[in-house]
Amino acid sequence: MIHRVGSRLLICAILSSPFFISGGLAFLDPSVPILLRLMVLAVGAVIMSLGLYMSLSGVAPTPSLATGEHEIIVRHPSQKPAYARVILSIPFIVATGYLFTFTEYPYIYPFVTFMIGLYFLFKGIMKYMRNLHITYTITDRRVMHMYKFLWLHTKEIPVARLISISESRSFFEILTGRGTVVASAGIGSAQIVKIEEIDNVTPVAEALREMLPSNA
Repeated sequence: MIHRVGSRLLICAILSSPFFISGGLAFLDPSVPILLRLMVLAVGAVIMSLGLYMSLSGVAPTPSLATGEHEIIVRHPSQKPAYARVILSIPFIVATGYLFTFTEYPYIYPFVTFMIGLYFLFKGIMKYMRNLHITYTITDRRVMHMYKFLWLHTKEIPVARLISISESRSFFEILTGRGTVVASAGIGSAQIVKIEEIDNVTPVAEALREMLPSNA
């Protein structure tokens, strides 16, 4: 537990440190607008605050099993999409530093690249945080999707009512070995559980197909 919390804090410290360093150095340059200095420091503070909250509360929910119920598969969403967004933000943030430090372009140019990089960075961080709070569980009785962040939300369907199992994978997901399994017990969102963005999706789909009533 301590190791997991420490690793999450370290990740957020690494992500926020460029903003703290840049903001601190900007205060040494009187030509830098005060609003820009405060904005950069604020971004670092927000990232670190989110990281602290994530580290203390980012525990994936664990389902309570009924008497005699057996857990078959437990999965969590892959963090690869989150990492990809964070990595995608790096060139824009680096470009911002270069335009701001080594060129005499108007501040609007580094501001635009900064906002683009910030968008991808926060998209990645929020997806990372969200995925920490999601658990997909398959038992011999139920298929469950559990989300616990500020509240607990559970969606489940009995395996006895399953009527179809399908897989969904985009081209990028095929390349990265990710995908989505859709377990359906009828028509409507309440009758569908999506096991989204998981690694090695085929064994999950096959395990569910084995539990279809026609195969019983």
